Amino acid sequence: MKALALALALGLTASLPAAAQTDPDWRAADPEDLLLVEVEDGTIVIELADWIAPEHAGRMRQAARDGFFDGLSFYRVIDGFVAQGGRGEEEDSIDLPQYPVLTGEFTVPADSVTFTPMIDRDLYAPTVGHVRGMPAAMNETGNEVWPIHCPGTVAMARGNDPDSGDVEFYIVIGHGPRHLDRIMSVFGRVIDGMEHVQALRRGDPAVNSGVIADPAARDAILSMRVAADLPEAEQPHYEILRTDSETFADAKAARRNRTHDFFFETPPPVIEACHMPAPVRLVETAP
Repeated sequence: MKALALALALGLTASLPAAAQTDPDWRAADPEDLLLVEVEDGTIVIELADWIAPEHAGRMRQAARDGFFDGLSFYRVIDGFVAQGGRGEEEDSIDLPQYPVLTGEFTVPADSVTFTPMIDRDLYAPTVGHVRGMPAAMNETGNEVWPIHCPGTVAMARGNDPDSGDVEFYIVIGHGPRHLDRIMSVFGRVIDGMEHVQALRRGDPAVNSGVIADPAARDAILSMRVAADLPEAEQPHYEILRTDSETFADAKAARRNRTHDFFFETPPPVIEACHMPAPVRLVETAP
């Protein structure tokens, strides 16, 4: 188990033995919770988070099943910040009466989830940790929890009104913009294909807030599907390390205390929650 934790801390999850697939420290992702976003560069896999934003996660399932996103694009992409996709923000963006605005879903009662705290100090919250693989935070009184903005976090865009999100979404592609914590409705995280998100063409943040003016220069969303809707033989099967497990605790300790010979200067024994998302693996199924 210690060797497994070290492998996780070093990012070596791909080399785990097949026997580890039965390890109870790993949970299977529900195909109903997986959005498969096809772009020219490959497939972006998002695990939806009903524990924090059931209405927003449900809206994304509905819109994906409606085929709404097919042929739209990532039209606002700011390097080091976010990639935003959907119908667009320009004057010609379409009205969507079938997708009325949603009430913001920003925090949940702490007793409604299993929050595993970290011992490391954080600049934005009294306590940080994880919920179901997602980096998260807790307030001073310990009665409220929320997901935090880390690379791969997926949330609903909105206007100035906190309750104005509909189907415009964004994926964090840079250093976590933690100033957005608790004011945006986070509904998932990218668990595979982040390299395809990073490959999206960028806009100029100094011009129209990063909106790519030429539609032909934008990366198209070829399709967005719920994995459960695919034929069973075509559904991908992912496992996510339980962040309340001893294995993940050992991985955090190994990342926090870097004793490898490479470190001739020992770093401080501290890690950021954004640097410790739950490891994910794609599981091969029998033919």
